[in-house]
Amino acid sequence: MKNDLPYHHDWKPQFETSLGLQVKWFGRWGEDPEWSIEPSRLAADLICFFYLEEGSCTAVVNGVNVLMQPGELVVLRSGDVFSFGQDQLRPQTSLSACLSLNQDDTSNVLLRHAYRRHYLLQDRKTYEQQFTAVLEALETENRWRNLHVSAAIFSWLAGVQEALRPDPGAAQATSKTVHHVLTAQEWIQQRLGEDVSIANWAAVCGLNSDYFSRLFKSHTGMTPKTWLIEARLQRASRLLASQDESVEEVAYHCGFHCPFHFSRSFKRRFGISPNRYRGVRQVHGVVHS
Repeated sequence: MKNDLPYHHDWKPQFETSLGLQVKWFGRWGEDPEWSIEPSRLAADLICFFYLEEGSCTAVVNGVNVLMQPGELVVLRSGDVFSFGQDQLRPQTSLSACLSLNQDDTSNVLLRHAYRRHYLLQDRKTYEQQFTAVLEALETENRWRNLHVSAAIFSWLAGVQEALRPDPGAAQATSKTVHHVLTAQEWIQQRLGEDVSIANWAAVCGLNSDYFSRLFKSHTGMTPKTWLIEARLQRASRLLASQDESVEEVAYHCGFHCPFHFSRSFKRRFGISPNRYRGVRQVHGVVHS
């Protein structure tokens, strides 16, 4: 017998990986007219995929409104501030997953991919089937549960990556970028009724106006001026629905010192005049935004 036969363990591995998976939540929620998610901040090491299966849903991510329809998906990343609401006449059903995927010494490699904020999935059926397969695996109680759950999640996640096709290693925003933008938004939210220049706003973050404007737009998709107008109009819509102030007073408290300009901007944004908006809210309690 030959003594120089190769050992099997000397062969080059056909496949190997070192992935650490942590799932914060993975579930289907819906059919509750009272459902909503109050403003929250996503932990720095997490990524969340929120998919609307049925109904109507409005997301606000880092101050930017996203009106979602069935088949659409929103990606939340490290440090994002978000809230969700719905039209109570069309209660939503959503599939939401929040997780971290570590590799070697790199925490959550998914955060190194440049996802867009908002997607329309072309193959809804496959996404929903793969998501449901994870839910079913999570319900198993046998000795191989960890393998079943891991296999289902990795299959779903591979499908997500194929559908969204994010650029690896090209994340659109670092945690420092997120911090600058969120600081700017929190500061201006306290001053929506004041005249604030872009230069003063940028100075809050220790940045010059040009760099601040580029940074802000790269993260929110809006220029600071456009975002500020949207924030003022959103605040006005809330005041019109919940207070007895006149339209002129609401306009002034939201930074519009010309009532005509306010009415025109409001109608362009919501499709109806401030007075009519107030009447609709009082009757129905809900207006699409």
